[in-house]
Amino acid sequence: MFIGQIGSTAILAAGDSADSSGFSAGSLLIPAAGVVLLIVGLVLRNRSKTAPAATADSDKIATEAPTSGLPKHTGTIVAVAGVLVLALGLVAGLTKSGTISTKDPELAVGNCVSATDYRGAQVGKIKPTACDDTAAVYELAAAPKNGATCPDGKLRDANYFVLTNGNSSLCFAPNVKVGNCYAMQPGVNQIAPADCATKSTPTAVIAQIAARFEGSTDANQCAMPDGAVVTPQPARVVCWQPVAAPAG
Repeated sequence: MFIGQIGSTAILAAGDSADSSGFSAGSLLIPAAGVVLLIVGLVLRNRSKTAPAATADSDKIATEAPTSGLPKHTGTIVAVAGVLVLALGLVAGLTKSGTISTKDPELAVGNCVSATDYRGAQVGKIKPTACDDTAAVYELAAAPKNGATCPDGKLRDANYFVLTNGNSSLCFAPNVKVGNCYAMQPGVNQIAPADCATKSTPTAVIAQIAARFEGSTDANQCAMPDGAVVTPQPARVVCWQPVAAPAG
């Protein structure tokens, strides 16, 4: 068998959970601090208003001095600071929310991804590339959730290139072109466009696409059925073969 199950190893990738949880904690911290300052300021301000008035001229100096040892307008200053911090937190939260809403569009089934973007991918953070681009060697076939499998009934050892963070997964079918060559690293579950004149090495196998059949799952259409990669969704057979030796 030359290639066999090309998508035999699931690649674990971090999702958005860490980023979103960090954002949630940070977005709440600043407004919370503002609320605390506002409450403290109002309490201090209220205490200064309800302090007992002087009953005699001889007591005037002593009773007019703040009983807490703080300047007279401390409560007002703290309350204003709380309002400012609260407003700052709300503005920061709205700004962050706007940034998230304008991030790269999420992948949809049928979208393609370049080899470079796939290598550095995080689930939920992959941008699509035009499928007719030679660099776009992966086509999204399915996006199962909650541990569900790819269309061939597998998540690991699938006939797909799989990215998963445990809760969300992306199952990619090979989007390769007949006659082109691709480099594969055994056990890494990745492919990348390669020059057909490049020789295979112990760490990278160079293979060529002999044929590609759409709407079929019959591996026997390939001259080397054992080297076929078959995906049920989209129904596709990709025939891989060793790179032909140069003529002469």
